[in-house]
Amino acid sequence: MTKEEKSILFLIKICLFLIPFSLILVCPGFFCSFNLFFPYITGKAIYFRILIEIAAALTIILIFKNLNYLPRKNEYIFWAALALVLVNLLLIPFSLRPYLSFWGNAERMEGFWGLFHFILWFLVLYVVFRIDPDYKKTLFYSLLIVHYIVSLKEISQYLQGTVRPDSTFGNATFVGFFSVLMIFISLYFLKGSDKLEKLLILVAILFALGNIFISETRGSILALGIAIPISLLYYFLFSEVKITYKILVIILIFLLIIFSYIFINSEYSKYIPGIRRVYDTFRDPRAYMARYLAWGIFLKAWKEKPLIGYGLENSPIAYFDNFNPEIYNYEEVIFDRPHNKYIEILVTTGLIGFLFWLIFILSIFYSIFKNLEDRYLKSVMLGFILAYLGQNITLFDIQASYIPFFFGLSLLTPPFKLDEKRKSFERLSLQILIYGLLTIGVLLNLFHFYIVYTIITAIDSPFPKGLIIFERLISYNTQFVPEIAVMTSRYLEANIGKVNSINDINRVTEIYLKALNKDKYDARIYNILTVHLSRIVNAKRKVGLDYSYDLNLLFKIFEQYMKTYPKYPDIQMEYANILQSLGEYEKARKILESLKINYKDSTRIIYLLANLYYQLGDKEKALELLRENFTRRFYPQTPLQYLIAIRILYKTGNKEEAIKLINEYKTKFNDPSSLNILNEILK
Repeated sequence: MTKEEKSILFLIKICLFLIPFSLILVCPGFFCSFNLFFPYITGKAIYFRILIEIAAALTIILIFKNLNYLPRKNEYIFWAALALVLVNLLLIPFSLRPYLSFWGNAERMEGFWGLFHFILWFLVLYVVFRIDPDYKKTLFYSLLIVHYIVSLKEISQYLQGTVRPDSTFGNATFVGFFSVLMIFISLYFLKGSDKLEKLLILVAILFALGNIFISETRGSILALGIAIPISLLYYFLFSEVKITYKILVIILIFLLIIFSYIFINSEYSKYIPGIRRVYDTFRDPRAYMARYLAWGIFLKAWKEKPLIGYGLENSPIAYFDNFNPEIYNYEEVIFDRPHNKYIEILVTTGLIGFLFWLIFILSIFYSIFKNLEDRYLKSVMLGFILAYLGQNITLFDIQASYIPFFFGLSLLTPPFKLDEKRKSFERLSLQILIYGLLTIGVLLNLFHFYIVYTIITAIDSPFPKGLIIFERLISYNTQFVPEIAVMTSRYLEANIGKVNSINDINRVTEIYLKALNKDKYDARIYNILTVHLSRIVNAKRKVGLDYSYDLNLLFKIFEQYMKTYPKYPDIQMEYANILQSLGEYEKARKILESLKINYKDSTRIIYLLANLYYQLGDKEKALELLRENFTRRFYPQTPLQYLIAIRILYKTGNKEEAIKLINEYKTKFNDPSSLNILNEILK
């Protein structure tokens, strides 16, 4: 290498070494003092993207200086990764929301823009490891340091009494996913390490196992249950020991699986963190039925768009468009992802995207058996990819999984010898273009940070100064449109006592309408707007002002909402609630009775209808509906359902049952606000 190439490579290595530290970035937090409204996601993503863009630009310049650095044609894993990202780019014009599919949303910071940067991470690692294989271990130290920090934070939270601690990830499940991958990455570097390194690696593996159990991540336990037996089986079956010993190992692994199953089903497992959630899953269908039904919803959606799917980041559309209200019988939750990587790929990119993803996975298996000669390393990497695939049965990828996953894949990079004849494609114009693209990429990420930080500034501003900022923000075409609407709503709630003119309210309405015009599919914008308009109608009605325009607009928005998602009954339920607030009880009753017929398995609708019958004075009919739910063993889950049931039971003379529910309510919702509402009901 020339002196200039060595300098460029050194700068690339610095960027790569710093990238894993994005996983400990929380804003606000110890390493980040300023506030972001997605503190566990936004800062991580922007920090990572800027660093990998710099590293990628320098890598391309390095390749132009010597084309021999470019991977060979038969290094399929590299080209399969490149093909995967290109196919996802080509599918964007067919998306229901192409803009959002490209940039992703604020809550997840993914979309094509996110995937593109994660693939860049892999491609840059691949090129660097071809040039300098020894750097693999140096970069592993970076991940190891991060893993120690994540683990110590996890343990600290657990010792402080946190149930399912989430460390620096904001979600306990992500801690489990990260830890599963770190186990196999650590095992990879265990071989050939000195005594001190082995000690540090073994402690890291113990930390990872501890993280999985105290975060109580069932999917991670499942992943280990798949990966460890198969990798062990491979290791011993392809060893040179006698066939007798191989048979013995197979029997031992088989017995271990049987013993694990028996133990998990025993009473002892109830006292072990993590295992007790698996124990509960075997006994209570509510532990898995919501996710199972969600998978059915998303698969049904995929069948409507089998080839190209709905587009990246459009899983919520698929969910609402094919909603099954039976899911609320088990858990009141909205799935913005299928919590299954395979179904998510089918729903968002169809069979075309799934095919190229499958080719990429197959190229990984090919590389494991082609590029690794050591049986131990083959077994570890086989376990690594199987653990990743096993975890994704119940989850989706995030930065906490993508960074270790693509680092793990880059370990398969084969070293190479440079050709004697140097091939160069140096052009000043190309260098200017690359640096120009890098500048644009960095500026785009800084612009995204500016939008987020400006939203936070607007929330903290005195009224109505913040409103002016939100009006400016909503004029931009960004992926943060729904968040701008949500934060405007929170700003209004926080400053409602300072609103002293109808004009201020109309300005807020205009922000919501602009948001809806930019994104006609986001359910959050519809919900904010309908609640906002119903409050205006009620307020104007009480003080004798004309509210006909607001009422007509409210009905128009509901009509558009129901037309967008005709299979999502929550919209009609909300419509019925608003009609009740306007005194239109009969109209509300017809809607809810129709919903009960169409969605006979929805306990949620039955609770709302029972409450309406109570308000109409038909207490016996309300009790009859309540009994219908109890017979089907669908008891109250939410505070509202508890309060409805308690009031109906009390007023119909069933005080013993009511008292039982009151005690349950106090145990489940033991906070001042919930208890005050209960006391008001009891009065």
